[in-house]
Amino acid sequence: MPGRKNPFLKVIIFMTIIGLTNIPGVSKVLSLSSPDIYLSSHNIPQGDLVLIRVKGEKDAPPRVIWLNKEVYLIPNRDETDWFGFLPADLKAKPGRYPLTIETRPSSQKKEIEIAITEKQYGVRRLTLPKKMVDLDADTLKRVRQESGEMKKLWAPPFIEPLWEGPFLRPVQGEVVGPFGRNSIINDQPRSPHSGVDLRAERGTPVRAMNHGKVTLTGDHFFTGLTVVIDHGGGIQSMYFHLDKIMVQKDQQVSKGEVIGLVGSTGRATGPHLHLGVRVNGARIDPLELTAISEHLVE
Repeated sequence: MPGRKNPFLKVIIFMTIIGLTNIPGVSKVLSLSSPDIYLSSHNIPQGDLVLIRVKGEKDAPPRVIWLNKEVYLIPNRDETDWFGFLPADLKAKPGRYPLTIETRPSSQKKEIEIAITEKQYGVRRLTLPKKMVDLDADTLKRVRQESGEMKKLWAPPFIEPLWEGPFLRPVQGEVVGPFGRNSIINDQPRSPHSGVDLRAERGTPVRAMNHGKVTLTGDHFFTGLTVVIDHGGGIQSMYFHLDKIMVQKDQQVSKGEVIGLVGSTGRATGPHLHLGVRVNGARIDPLELTAISEHLVE
């Protein structure tokens, strides 16, 4: 990404002229206090996330803790407003949880409760070849190894944010496999669908959701030709079933850069893109991230 000296210098900012609270659906949770805290919602459905803005002090980013994990924040140009995302995993337990904000260097703390609410995503039923469902010993060993490789990517510590502004939709096809549905494959209950399937013809270019670093490329049993991009700040995106991979591990990529072509490799019934997103390790609906990040401008 030519000319990018520091991910904090080209900022992610709200439309500061109109202010965050003038954006539809954004509520002011705390005000007339230090720090001022603004959230896009008081509640987070399972598999969703909310946008947070904290007014802090110049050159001193606030510290935000949500679900016992630090939330990475991006500043505006003056480094007085800081922005980030609060995720709730697809299977997070509903309830009320503390959100802690600490300003620095004053170390003044505020704690508020945010609700995680249950969301019903429904059920999807699939019929696949028996060999893709009932795995032999060698295949099961391979699947476990590949799963272990992926899990390592979701664990902290995370790198500093590389992303800037709204996250893009990698292809423009309609949703053919919604996020979150419980899966029944060949009449057997399986893990819920932790991504979204987007219709696209074989060979359609797949574009990176945002700036980042390629942390994994490979040909996996279930996901086929696979690319994972770390956008920094605990945000990662996954692109499955590709027909061709056009990037390499450790490569820096720019938002909108073509990283591969749509295919049907791995366990897929036809050409499409399976898009997945993790935020601080939580499985999040990728289209919720693209939608809420539209309130950010570069």
